Amino acid sequence: MKYINDIPIFIIFITLVCYVPIRILYIKNKNLDIRVSREITFIVLITYAESLLYLTLFPTASAPSNTISINLIPFQTIDLYLNYHGNVTLQIINLLGNVVVFMPIGIFAPLLLTKITFMKILFIGFCSTLFIETMQLILSINGVVSRSFDVDDLLLNTVGVLSGFVFWLIFHKLFQNMIKSRS
Repeated sequence: MKYINDIPIFIIFITLVCYVPIRILYIKNKNLDIRVSREITFIVLITYAESLLYLTLFPTASAPSNTISINLIPFQTIDLYLNYHGNVTLQIINLLGNVVVFMPIGIFAPLLLTKITFMKILFIGFCSTLFIETMQLILSINGVVSRSFDVDDLLLNTVGVLSGFVFWLIFHKLFQNMIKSRS
């Protein structure tokens, strides 16, 4: 669980110290109503996005290598981890971790966007993970980090976004039913 200890708390703090006053000025300048829950959601989203970018782009303990790893064959890496008979933690981090870490995107999207659809979520999920995988490749090619481009990460991350959206739909429906039953 080394990744969790590496979250750049200081960078997140600096970003929020800059964001909050700018956001307050923007709201006052545009004469907008402040919805505290929405503003808190934005702050949590910023914290999540910075953590996600840090975890996916820079969590390597090793120095950048001269080899670039690219997997364009769907399910090759997934199959490798499913049939791996070594460290179970490695399997969980690489399979389940790739799903779970992207679930918040599927939760944030319907909280912040109106008229969200399954196709929009699919698009958001695919594009966000494609961006990260492409950045990993570019940074690796330029010798900044030692990461890989893996189509299976695209699949698992997108499934994570979709899972977060389904989780939100279920929670939202249960919450609406609870309110209706109390009225």
